[in-house]
Amino acid sequence: MIRFPLVRMSLLRSTILTLVAMAGIALAQVTPAPPAPPITLSGLLEEMVDQAALARLPSPAYMQMQASSYNRASTRRDQPGWFADSDGTGFIREEMHDLGSGQSRREWVAMEHQGPGCLTRLWAPFFYYDFNDRTGPIVRIYLDDSQTPAIEARWIELLTNNQWPASYGPAPAPTNAFHILSPLARFTARAGDLYLPIPFSRSCRVTFDKPPFYNIINWRAYEPGTAVTTFSLDQLKTQAAAIQTCAARLAPAATLAKPAEPLPVIEAHRTRIEKLPAGPGAIRELVLRLDPAEVARDPSILRSLILTMTFDDEETAWVPVGDCFGSPNAINPFTTLAREVTSEGVMKIRWVMPWAKSAEISLRNLGSSAVHADLQVSANSWAWDDRSMHFHASWRPDDIQPGDKFSDWNFIDVRGQGVLVGDQWTVLNPTDGWWGEGDEKIYVDASYDKGFPDHFGTGTEDYYGWAGGVNPTWADAFSHPWLANIVVGSGRGPGDATRGPGSTRGFNICSRTRGLDAVPFKSRLVFDMEASPGTDQRRATDLLGYSSVVFWYARPGATSNRPPSPQPAGELMSLEALKAHVPAR
Repeated sequence: MIRFPLVRMSLLRSTILTLVAMAGIALAQVTPAPPAPPITLSGLLEEMVDQAALARLPSPAYMQMQASSYNRASTRRDQPGWFADSDGTGFIREEMHDLGSGQSRREWVAMEHQGPGCLTRLWAPFFYYDFNDRTGPIVRIYLDDSQTPAIEARWIELLTNNQWPASYGPAPAPTNAFHILSPLARFTARAGDLYLPIPFSRSCRVTFDKPPFYNIINWRAYEPGTAVTTFSLDQLKTQAAAIQTCAARLAPAATLAKPAEPLPVIEAHRTRIEKLPAGPGAIRELVLRLDPAEVARDPSILRSLILTMTFDDEETAWVPVGDCFGSPNAINPFTTLAREVTSEGVMKIRWVMPWAKSAEISLRNLGSSAVHADLQVSANSWAWDDRSMHFHASWRPDDIQPGDKFSDWNFIDVRGQGVLVGDQWTVLNPTDGWWGEGDEKIYVDASYDKGFPDHFGTGTEDYYGWAGGVNPTWADAFSHPWLANIVVGSGRGPGDATRGPGSTRGFNICSRTRGLDAVPFKSRLVFDMEASPGTDQRRATDLLGYSSVVFWYARPGATSNRPPSPQPAGELMSLEALKAHVPAR
């Protein structure tokens, strides 16, 4: 029992009255907390390059929304038409604009939202219906219920600045009244992506003056009452310095080749553990080095060497190093804002990884031979709070799917609260045909139970920021701060020299990193991608191999359907294995 000292009642009564009076004076002196500063273009540009911002639940809170030209025959997961193709003509409605003097203009509405928000990403091919039409429609972006568009521009030029290699065909002369710096607007491969944030305080509507073709529009929907300073075209001038700074910081300096240093050895079936100081703290950069010559002699190293992460006694990552770095088959150089791989075998992660009390990173060699590998972790302090999250990397091992059975191939199903920040899909294609007709379907919180996703895309390559139109070639590989077509048809072997450059046979690896277009979830996230090849390989004997990695943050206690998978680790799909595989009946 806890005992309190005896106090005379008169003294106690006097003390209580004094405390009450003092509290009254204090309450009278309390002033309301100042309102949160408004969301602005410059603030969003700063957030784009702040990797630490992704490691906390967003404040102010928002939902990441998506509009696209998906086929409207798809209405519900359990209804016919769910795998309907021809995703390039959907829209919300048509409307007429009175121009005066008896004139009017028809516009097709592709996106509309009531409430405060911010456009975060716009994507489209660099052609419009006709592969030779490199101009497309006029796009108009109306903000805050205005009948005068804040942006009125040629659609393809808005996303690409009409700047692409001559090998993709001639570019029209620019006609828009403004220019957006790369990589905020940039060509990838037969497509363009606009990442310049366009905030609005009350509403947004995006229209085209021609029937819509393939398009995807992402935006943040903030909670009602969130203060937002609406974008205007003159901000491209008044905020020019902030835009230039952001564009420069989005391209991290390439890792310079260093003289070869002896790499430590991890013996077979052994683990190297890196324990970090007691927290709170945060990893700011993780660097793995492998021996390129050793990997070239034995590519299975990329699958048998496992990277694990444990934060505050929760194992949040268990993934082969090759898959984690877009290199399950070979060392594949690429550079994005969050990850980088060089031909010298240097592999980096720049996502910030906080912990409250403890953290441990390990390299586990599941192979039967010793491996040369070095792991370096840069960390410093972190103010852990109720918005801080742990970093996760979740691997789905190889899976073989027949071309005649469309399905929603699940990347991940997460239970808990967090944010989706990136993913990578590896597809092994045994033919020279097209493998990626499938659409992404991302469900947030209760959407999965309702049967329709919050994000319904128009094609696999579209989700990853590039476009079809012709069969992809090896030349279509690219790196972008948020997007990477890491490998296109890497299955080179005897006789490949006769195939020419236009084949997708072999490994095809695509990756997407999210910034302002990160997807928060409160209780659940389900991420599916349609397993849907092109029309030339839709037989039961047309097999495709899939694997994936998803990068996400979550509050402590979150779980997913992607536990550690040691059994398939060390093995990698091959063209020979696909040929030998007998489809299930």
